[in-house]
Amino acid sequence: MGWLLVLPVLAVLAVLVVYPLVLGFWLSLRSVHFASGTADTFVGLKNYLNVLGSAESRSALVHTMGYVAVAVVLEIVFGTLIALVLDRGFRGRGVLFAILILPWALPGIVGGLLWMRILNPDNGLLNSLLYQLHLIDHYQVWFSSPVASIVLIAIVHVWGVLPLIALIILSGLQSVPEELHAAAAVDGAGAIAQFRYVTLPLIRPAMAVALTIGTVAALGIFDEIYILNGTALGTRSIQTQIYLTTFGQLDFGRGTAMAFLLALVTILFSIAYLRGLRRQTV
Repeated sequence: MGWLLVLPVLAVLAVLVVYPLVLGFWLSLRSVHFASGTADTFVGLKNYLNVLGSAESRSALVHTMGYVAVAVVLEIVFGTLIALVLDRGFRGRGVLFAILILPWALPGIVGGLLWMRILNPDNGLLNSLLYQLHLIDHYQVWFSSPVASIVLIAIVHVWGVLPLIALIILSGLQSVPEELHAAAAVDGAGAIAQFRYVTLPLIRPAMAVALTIGTVAALGIFDEIYILNGTALGTRSIQTQIYLTTFGQLDFGRGTAMAFLLALVTILFSIAYLRGLRRQTV
C-alpha cells in the first residue's frame, strides 16, 4: 500500500527529474554542435576534458568563486545581524519584516534592472547622490574593472538572497530556549559571550542550511551579471559561460558537460558544509 501511494510521485519525479538528468548526461558524452553542422557522434569524456582545459572556463570558475566568496560572507554576516534584530520584539517589527521580504520576492531580472538604474554611469542614482554630497567630483563608471564589477554584482545578488538567509538564521534563533540565555546571564556572561557560547553553537544547523543555500545561489548567478554587465569576459560566471556555449555557440554537448561539472561543484560544497556541521555537533 505504501508503494502504491507514493507511485504517482515517483512517476512524476522520473519524468521531470530522472529522465532529463539521464538524457542530459548522455548529451554531454556526445558531440552535438549545431553551428558546425557536424554529425552527432559519441565522444565520451572529451567534452569534459575540453571544458577543464579551456581558458574561458577556468576564468569563469575564478569569477564564480569570487562571487561565492563575497556573497556568502556578506549574507552570513548581515543575515545574522538582521536575524538578531528581528528576534527581539519591538514596535514596527512587522513592517520591517515585510520590507525585508520584498527583495527576495522580486525576480532576479527585476532586481537587476533596478540596480542598473542605480549604478548607471551617466545618470544613475548612486552617482547623483554621491556627487550632490560632494563625495565624488565626477560620475564614476562602476564596472570599469573586473574586481570592482564582481564585488558590485555580488552585492546586488546579496540584496536579493539576504532576506532568505536572514529568515533561515532567524528560525534557528527562535529555537534557542530563552532559559539558556537567562542561565548564562546569571553566570555573568555578557551579550557577546552569550552569543558565542550559547546561541552560535545551537544555530549551527541553521547556519549550515544558510551557507548551503547561499553558496548554491551564488554558484548559479546569472541574471544579475547579464543585466548589469552583459557577457563581458571579465565578469562571466560559469552559468554565463554555459549560456554562451550552449545557446551562443550552439555547442550543446560541451555546454551540458559544463552544466554537470557545475552541479558536481555544487554537490561538493554541500557535502563539505554537512560534514563540517556533523563534525562540530558530534
